[in-house]
Amino acid sequence: MSNTREGATPLSSDVQIEHTAQQASHIRQDPPIEQSDSSDSDVENIQQSRRNIGGTPGEGDPLLVKKKKTKTKGRNRLLHPEDYNTIENAPPEDDEYLDAEFYANNGRFQVHKNYIVFLSNWKSVLNIVLLLNTLLLIIMFVSEFFFEILPTSRLASFNNFILILISLIGNCFNLWFNKIGLFSPFDLHLNVALTILPLLNLLVILFVKYTRQRINNISIVIHLWTALTFSLGIFQAYNLRRYIKNLSPPTAQNKHTMTEWIEIAFRNIVKFISLILLLLLLFTTFLHSIDLSNALRHVNKEESMFVWADQAHTKKLHIACHGVDINPSSASDNLSHQPIVLYEHGGEDTSYTSGTWIEELYNLGKIERYCVYDRFGYGLSDSISAPSSLKKSAEALRYALVEELQLKDKFVVVGYDYGALVARVFAANNRDICSGLLLVEGWNEELLLKHYLRRIFPGDGNGQDPKNPDGGNDKGDRIDYGIPEKEIGKRYTIQTWLYGIWSAFGLNLQTSWFVSHRGSMSRIFGKDMVEEGSFIRNKVLESLSSSLISYNDILASNLKLQDIKLSVVSSKQFIKISPIWGNWQRQLTKLSKKTVEWRIIDGDHQFFKNGNGAEQAQDVLLRLINE
Repeated sequence: MSNTREGATPLSSDVQIEHTAQQASHIRQDPPIEQSDSSDSDVENIQQSRRNIGGTPGEGDPLLVKKKKTKTKGRNRLLHPEDYNTIENAPPEDDEYLDAEFYANNGRFQVHKNYIVFLSNWKSVLNIVLLLNTLLLIIMFVSEFFFEILPTSRLASFNNFILILISLIGNCFNLWFNKIGLFSPFDLHLNVALTILPLLNLLVILFVKYTRQRINNISIVIHLWTALTFSLGIFQAYNLRRYIKNLSPPTAQNKHTMTEWIEIAFRNIVKFISLILLLLLLFTTFLHSIDLSNALRHVNKEESMFVWADQAHTKKLHIACHGVDINPSSASDNLSHQPIVLYEHGGEDTSYTSGTWIEELYNLGKIERYCVYDRFGYGLSDSISAPSSLKKSAEALRYALVEELQLKDKFVVVGYDYGALVARVFAANNRDICSGLLLVEGWNEELLLKHYLRRIFPGDGNGQDPKNPDGGNDKGDRIDYGIPEKEIGKRYTIQTWLYGIWSAFGLNLQTSWFVSHRGSMSRIFGKDMVEEGSFIRNKVLESLSSSLISYNDILASNLKLQDIKLSVVSSKQFIKISPIWGNWQRQLTKLSKKTVEWRIIDGDHQFFKNGNGAEQAQDVLLRLINE
């Protein structure tokens, strides 16, 4: 019996197999499509971009394209698939987006590429600048306060150090905050102002003859270097603005995220503070130029001059000699006269204030000749090179008086306060030209070294002496001799150095001008001189390495004073305040075997302000001259 249906045509085995395969193909299902990270919008964007350039999705075009998502915000968003409708050349119909030929012909990509290359080069240059600034800062610090590496300017103060420091800080923030999105027009304007101010400061210095003759090439280069470093910020900000303008629509150029606004504000605040500091530095330079002009007009009316103080002719001292024949034709012309009184001013003043009692004797006709001068860093004299010392000051004074002014007569040297130390070294090393020595309220050499390290580093501030916890006058950061610090003007080195940095901006000097209405002579020679940068730098030198060197100079000079005529004047009030001060004054009388007298006068340390004390000191000087 046959298994085929009735009426059906039987099939061969081969045909039957083919028929079965065709039926199976109709019911076969495609495997599931692999999931992609791309979203529907990505597909639509790609297809739309191709339609915009005349293409249509073909049968072979993939519906889903794998694409790595990137998080973009602010100006860091550069090229994105949705941007393709705004560019002329879309990527070719290929599975790879990063097609070299496409990006090479794309204008927006070229703008971005050019700026990235510029930014990379700019960062490299700025890193080199910051390294040079750091090295220059270290070299300047060592050269200005320890030993000379670079030639010291005759106007040396803290200004060069300030310029380098501000340049270093400002350019650090230029380097740290240079993202593409961190642009503001105010930042560009700040960089322009920061570039101009050092140049203006230099122009003010060069405008005045006195400062123009004393500024050295190192200072000029530092001013120009500071302006150049800030100009790098201008260059970067200008290129960033041009890049954003070419890359972004105008309506989107000022859009920033909150984080970007905070970074921009922080950078601009630092630069604005730098701008204020440079403005104050400029105002201080301008005020100092006015004061110098007024002071020079005043001293030119007197018998004053600027004299070279070394054989190399690198520094000048401001000296005023009254009744003295400068550069006499022969030494015998002056041999019949009494000795020349040579006055050494104190540590916090000049002869303009503390030497008035000497000038009074001359005006009364009781002395025939006298000379006063400003030590290095004081008044109109030049700044000294580091390290300074008492011997260095004494040698400079001798060269100026003997070699330059050709003074051949004997001197009676009067030393007041710190100037007594200089007078002792000068008289000891120049016994051939010194016939007498008068020490008025003179310092003892122990003030140079006592608690030396505690003078460099402030004390613990607990108001007690570690060696005397039960009491005493020491306040942790003061000299513990019972001597009022305001009288002798001693400061700690670190505090003095920081004060010198602050004083470069001249707030106290500006107050003296605008508020107190004190004149130029006060700021150059008088009470406000202690706010001048050159003076404060000199005090740093006196308290730092110079103390050790000067102490040895004093010890070496003591034996040479054994046969000099010596008188000592001390303040009664100061001895009552500090018994150790009285002991030191007694020790001064024992320096020579030919001590004429020790006179304790009425008045305080600044005896010259007391008429009775000044008269008693004058009597002692006259007796010493006529001895």
